[in-house]
Amino acid sequence: MNLETMKSQFTGAYREAFDGAYKYILTHSFPASYSDEKMAELYDLLLTAQEEGRPAEKIVGTDIEAFCREYFSDFEPENRLAGILSSLFGVACVLVFFSLVDWLCAEELLPFGQFRLNASPLICGLCCGFVLSAVFRVMQPLVMKTKKISAGTWAVIYCVMLIAAIAAATVLMHGRVLSIPGAPVLICAAVYIVLYLAVSAVIRYRKTGSIRKKKADNPYKDGYYRNLEDKDIRRLIEKGWLKRYRRLAKRGKTTEETFRGEIDRLQKFNGVMQRVYTGLCVLMVVGSTVGVAQDTDLFNTVCYFCITGAVVYGVWWIFHKADKENSAQRAHILADAEASGMTLPAFLAQELNMPLTDGQQGQ
Repeated sequence: MNLETMKSQFTGAYREAFDGAYKYILTHSFPASYSDEKMAELYDLLLTAQEEGRPAEKIVGTDIEAFCREYFSDFEPENRLAGILSSLFGVACVLVFFSLVDWLCAEELLPFGQFRLNASPLICGLCCGFVLSAVFRVMQPLVMKTKKISAGTWAVIYCVMLIAAIAAATVLMHGRVLSIPGAPVLICAAVYIVLYLAVSAVIRYRKTGSIRKKKADNPYKDGYYRNLEDKDIRRLIEKGWLKRYRRLAKRGKTTEETFRGEIDRLQKFNGVMQRVYTGLCVLMVVGSTVGVAQDTDLFNTVCYFCITGAVVYGVWWIFHKADKENSAQRAHILADAEASGMTLPAFLAQELNMPLTDGQQGQ
């Protein structure tokens, strides 16, 4: 669950206090691991105060800027170092994966010590990463000091800049092949991954008495926060359905009584599209593997199938999991509407506290 979701649970001064802290972390570029933990603690404090009816000023005082300076004063250089090391861990994992793909899927499987990597994509990636990091560490704090921009807008800005940076780097490096020995790169990345995991396990053991990452290490994973995410998903679905009803009703294509059938047809269509998506993923893996098998030996074919299958399955599972969660929420909404004895549009309007149609409230 993101901070925008947490902020939506507050009203009035509590919301302003949480939003002020949210703006503060954006203007100071704290590592995500640190800011997530601190914002989760502040969320609990403010939510408890809101539920008990205690003024937000009892928690944050009258000067939110002064409160934030004090509240985040425990941030130390080692926190930022931990964030950098964690980012490098991700880079190392990606580097190991693509290095193995480059080696195993080459036209000729060379001995480990002899295979070489094209360093051009690596240089492009590093340059894009440095440029984006520098821009956002300078631009984001300056912008946030004068104008509040939501996390979603920043994500869009980041994606646009990332695409532009990749396109520019691709043009500049087009046709340039910088071959480097692959074994040292792969070994160094693998060693870093092992060391990072080992050191993290030792630190975790010293702090918690266990090398396993506990739920408390990520405050967004427990049942309460999961429930908030489910509420947000439900509300998005309800808004989408109500908007669909208004549009169809305005055109005379549905009524309150027949709209349930429209949603049932939409549910069936979603199910069909999910099966089509699954079929396309299977076809992609099998078809590409057959093509590879015609040009290489059995070992390389099996390696290609395993790697491609794992990647495609990972992408498929992300969308499949989201679809399952959304389907469960849709089923709950329909069941609740049925139990209420109301038409589905009227139930949606009541749930959202919004007009059923322009100038009309759901009854």
